[in-house]
Amino acid sequence: MPTPPKRLENTSKHWTNQERAARADAERNMKNPARVVLRAPAWLGEDALKIWATLKRKLRKVDLLDSLDTDLLAIYCDAQAHYQAISRNLHDAEASNPNVDEMIKEAQAWARLISSYAEKLGLSPNARARLAKKKAEEAPADEMEQILNEASYYANGGQ
Repeated sequence: MPTPPKRLENTSKHWTNQERAARADAERNMKNPARVVLRAPAWLGEDALKIWATLKRKLRKVDLLDSLDTDLLAIYCDAQAHYQAISRNLHDAEASNPNVDEMIKEAQAWARLISSYAEKLGLSPNARARLAKKKAEEAPADEMEQILNEASYYANGGQ
């Protein structure tokens, strides 16, 4: 599995001033200062739209998703709707039904897909813990650390 990309301030690579400026500029351009508006795609079914609305309401206060994540979130909602439908059918099916095993396998496949997309979207407990750890590591530096950072900044030519 490849190493995930790091933000400039989290890297330990020795950058040239030109590389550092280019990377910082690229990171600034990636940030979206506008308010994020998530719109459900037209292809989502009725059940998936209900899940979309619920998730959107829950994620409103969390600065987690961007409008670029719309398709991933839609796929997650669609998979969740399929899983719920299969789960309902599975509970209604009789144990003697020969399709029960196939329904269980299909439900497990949808559950794996949901888990995969939840991880990608930061919706799983593990993903949220990693995000919380990153935010904690980005805590403001104490006074001595700020002085050392400034000294290092000026020692490197102010860049």
